Amino acid sequence: MFQDVRSAATFMVSWMREQALPLWATSGFDAEAGRFEEGLTFGREPRRQVPIRLLVQARQIFVYALAKRRLWHPGSDELVERAFAAMKRDYFRPDGRDGWAFSIARDGSVVDATRDFYAHAFVLLAVASYVQATGKQEGLAVARDTIAFLDREMTAPQGGGYLETVPAREGPRRQNPHMHLFEAMLALWECSGDRHFLERSGKLFDLFLSRFFQDRPGVLLEYFDTALRPLSGAGAIVEPGHHFEWCWLLRRYERASGDSRVGSIVERLYEHAGRAGFDADGLLVDEVHQDGGLAKASRRLWPMTEAIKSDLAEALRGRMGAMERAAASTQALHRRFLEPAPKGGWVDRLDQDGTPLGEFMPATSLYHLAGAVDELSGFPGEAGR
Repeated sequence: MFQDVRSAATFMVSWMREQALPLWATSGFDAEAGRFEEGLTFGREPRRQVPIRLLVQARQIFVYALAKRRLWHPGSDELVERAFAAMKRDYFRPDGRDGWAFSIARDGSVVDATRDFYAHAFVLLAVASYVQATGKQEGLAVARDTIAFLDREMTAPQGGGYLETVPAREGPRRQNPHMHLFEAMLALWECSGDRHFLERSGKLFDLFLSRFFQDRPGVLLEYFDTALRPLSGAGAIVEPGHHFEWCWLLRRYERASGDSRVGSIVERLYEHAGRAGFDADGLLVDEVHQDGGLAKASRRLWPMTEAIKSDLAEALRGRMGAMERAAASTQALHRRFLEPAPKGGWVDRLDQDGTPLGEFMPATSLYHLAGAVDELSGFPGEAGR
């Protein structure tokens, strides 16, 4: 179907503009409450009986703020304004305590008041997206308040970085929310020009180098103990999708900072993910071991979008074969995750035999898809923006 990146970009921009964005702005948006739905059934109906997470609001604000900037969807400006105001109304200090609540019910009552680090990172990305789309720099006050809360209440007593939740819950610490905080700080730097955010990005990169990246095997691990020491045995998991996601983010950081350490790290992450991550169907498996052995053979939509973004970033740097692999991954993404789904939706996950897993379409996947489509649309000589 896709002969090259140009045809892949043309198709995906059209799919985003004509199918995905209209669906999630109507069926996927509660117009009365001014907030986005948690997800849709395969009948394209809202999942009305489940709590609505802060994470969904933040990610969808990112998507429609991007759509406003790219002129992909008429009415994006109103959606962004309403959803941003509703997010603050519903989740910010709803119980009188600092920080953002994890989830609410449809009537706006708090379901889970946990302060979740991962969700707070996406609030910061939503703020940056809102400021960039609207030009309203006063929105940065929300970001500064959120960062102050993270520093004051969620700084980890051991190992660096931040706690997973407040109150604390049992379980490992993860690199993933730190990665998204890194993304948010870069976005805040880009929308404000405030070097404080770029400096924070640098500190998170230092944490990545000292804790998350394992130099000897050249991989990024996912799970750590309370002091950010890698878990051993079954806990030493590598996700190829996160390798590619870090590659794309690190190239973005490299452009902003000029940090000369980035190139060699990207080389190792990119090589491992390309060698160990793809299966015979051209899809990225969920998990592998440090040595490249298969750990979890299921496949999700989002790693494919991150591979596309990373390959396009590497193609711009002249990496042989990267542009062709981006086109092939876009083809696989469409054929296995988008084409079998209702118009404007997706299958989020497949087992190793290709059977869809899950009974609904999570709204959070649109964040990944929009990012990949944006990179495709802006690739030199392709669909254009």
